Amino acid sequence: MCLVLLAVGARPGLPLVVAANRDEFHARPSAAAHRWPGAAGVVAGRDLEAGGTWLGVAAGGRFAAVTNVSELPSPGAFRSRGELVPGFLEGGEGARAYAARVDGDAYRGFNLLLWDGETLVYTSNRHPPQVLGAGIHALANGELDEARFKVSRSREALAATLAATADAELPAALFAPLADRSLPPQPEQRNVAGMTGAEVAALAAPFIVGERYGTRASTVVVVGEHAVVLEERRFAAGGVPAGTSSLRWDRS
Repeated sequence: MCLVLLAVGARPGLPLVVAANRDEFHARPSAAAHRWPGAAGVVAGRDLEAGGTWLGVAAGGRFAAVTNVSELPSPGAFRSRGELVPGFLEGGEGARAYAARVDGDAYRGFNLLLWDGETLVYTSNRHPPQVLGAGIHALANGELDEARFKVSRSREALAATLAATADAELPAALFAPLADRSLPPQPEQRNVAGMTGAEVAALAAPFIVGERYGTRASTVVVVGEHAVVLEERRFAAGGVPAGTSSLRWDRS
């Protein structure tokens, strides 16, 4: 149950700002954000079970992220949704072109965000695709900008953070919306396979705390005209801090 907050053209000199939570079972192995080998200069974490990633940036500032769509698992053999992100980052295609050739039938439900430096595309095999203009957006595990507590609340929090924060302080300030453990006044009704009622209720918070499942990493990406910053804060079971990564590089 991940969360991705985006600001496109938030202010002069900042074409893209991203703040995202990766939520996953704590037992699933993964690697911290790091520079992948290869000419594309991808910076991302890695899912050590399936080999892909949930979010990443290429050296020139290309960005991609994927979230699962909340639904009961479909029977059959499917490709890993985590391969969609490096597939875009390691290539040179525009966002529209890459989205158009993704075979949605090969994957379980997904939402995919692609930014090629000029155009931000949202595509999905469950919801209508969109090309996103300047503005603020939020995505969890349903539709883009859906009227769900964590989505609406986090989108408003991102807007407030951008309005109140100077460029130099922005990366650190963006972790505040991601750390929000608030729950809606009324529990959300969901049907999630393999989870208890209490675990399902916890999914409604922007930052999920649990012993089996929860927010594993909070990541901030700030793409400026001349440089890219990626900072990651990792968490163990119970929301306990488990490490940080901070990378900055010039856009080539």
